[in-house]
Amino acid sequence: MLRRLHCRAGHYALLLVAWAALCLPNLGDPSLWDIDEGNNSEAAREMWRSGNWIVPTCNYRLRTDKPALLYWLQAAGYSLFGPGEFTARLPSALAALAAILAVYELGRRLFNAATGLLAGLLLGGAVLFCVAAHFANPDSLLNACSLYALLFFWCDYAAGRDGWSPWSAAAAGLAVLAKGPVGLLLPAAAAFLFLLWRGELRRLWSRRLLNGLLVFLAVAAPWYGWVAADTKGQWTAGFFLNHNLGRFTAAMENHGAPFYYYVGVLIAGCAPWCVFFALTAWYAAKTVARGAWRVAREDGHLDLSSRATRHAPRATNHEGDRPAVQFLICWIAVYFVFFSLSTTKLPNYILPLYPAAALLTARFLDRWRRGEVRPPAWLVASNLACMALIGVGVAVGLLAAGGVLPVPAPRLRPLPGLEWYALLGAPLLAGAVAAGLLLRVGNRTGVVVASLAAALLFTAGVGAWGGGALEAWKAPRALAAALPPDQTRREVRVAAYAYFQPSLIFYCQRKVSRLETERQALEFLRGPLPSYLFVPVEQWRDLKAKAPEAHELSGPRYDLFDRCDVVVVTNQ
Repeated sequence: MLRRLHCRAGHYALLLVAWAALCLPNLGDPSLWDIDEGNNSEAAREMWRSGNWIVPTCNYRLRTDKPALLYWLQAAGYSLFGPGEFTARLPSALAALAAILAVYELGRRLFNAATGLLAGLLLGGAVLFCVAAHFANPDSLLNACSLYALLFFWCDYAAGRDGWSPWSAAAAGLAVLAKGPVGLLLPAAAAFLFLLWRGELRRLWSRRLLNGLLVFLAVAAPWYGWVAADTKGQWTAGFFLNHNLGRFTAAMENHGAPFYYYVGVLIAGCAPWCVFFALTAWYAAKTVARGAWRVAREDGHLDLSSRATRHAPRATNHEGDRPAVQFLICWIAVYFVFFSLSTTKLPNYILPLYPAAALLTARFLDRWRRGEVRPPAWLVASNLACMALIGVGVAVGLLAAGGVLPVPAPRLRPLPGLEWYALLGAPLLAGAVAAGLLLRVGNRTGVVVASLAAALLFTAGVGAWGGGALEAWKAPRALAAALPPDQTRREVRVAAYAYFQPSLIFYCQRKVSRLETERQALEFLRGPLPSYLFVPVEQWRDLKAKAPEAHELSGPRYDLFDRCDVVVVTNQ
């Protein structure tokens, strides 16, 4: 049965099943996360409702934060299925599938089919990658488009072609439409650094470079020019100066962090297979340092029997896979250094280097299972012990968050119910134990399969249930549901005072005014039109005595982000 999967079509089928298990369950069940999901999903809804697919707005005001590709895909989903959480997140999930297939194809070309298959499964099993696939923002799209730009670059390089591939240029153009200049600058910088390291910069100078530039402009430039003209440059100035240059030079929205921030993010984001990073880095460095290695070149299948380890064929060339390793190192270095230098830091910024990390890790694991590299057994055992510790840490952390275990932090409010999610740590603990037993009997392929299965089960659990774990403490969807069902068809006013989340607009399906002072809130409630106000309980106590015509429409709902109980009040 397994041998029927030992071909490209079989590998694609396996990767598709893994993606579906990781990214589709409960994709649309949790309410939108603020602030990004709320802003992006509402901007797409307003674009869809208005029919203006050029100028992005949110709460019916110009939104300059992101380009339009995500909005277009979300709005297309709304046209097919209606606006909702599932359709808002579906573009990210599909982009994750595209990335998994691309990393598989790149792995086949860099190393062999077995490494490509492992890399695809490892990428899908990375926690942050799976989280991004469940999140309605442009990062998953940027990751996929940047990955394809680098895949097509490598195809050209390996074939000996000079210049810039039109396919790579088109992918970079889509990346720029997804998130801006980084979609072009960082893949180009990775390719440039690689050619510089190889002493082959001359390969850039070709007529194909101009052709690639024209393709890139044909993909990316029309919308940027159109939105600049329609907004008289306002969108362009806000996006490039504030949300690109401004984010790089100043910590926006309190998202500053030290230079080493992304070391921890990379380790946590690639959990649980981050436990193999040290050995991966060591053998990658040895490959680069030695210059030429005898490597396995079997463009075959991942045989799940231990015989593959003992009888793996070998082939050599003058450098082996040194150029491939250099390419992946340049890829990781460019993204890691660039975003480490940026003053504004968020975990999702370095998502596009995850494919390169997955490929290097898959290379190490495949070579180890074949017996081509032989680290001390105690080192591999210690990696498996770290996987078990991650499982224990997840379980203990969730028990503490649920209030079962005491936490020496009185300001932290326990969230009852989270303790049940401690079971998410079980696959890692069980997988580490199983891999350890297989290691003792010398079944290295079994160790890889057991570790990979544990990682996929853990990440699938996080993807399926992690989003809903905090649903009871997310207020906007429940608050909006308290409004009369016909409020979108009547002339009413909706506002928020001392509290605001962008997803309120999405769930109310109309403008939600932001009131800054108590006086504005009182005037709002005293108006002649039916009025509905979202307000924290503490501020409502002060308003109640001064606005006797107002009353609560719903009971208090705790909001995790603002850490307050919120009610809906009305003058009706």
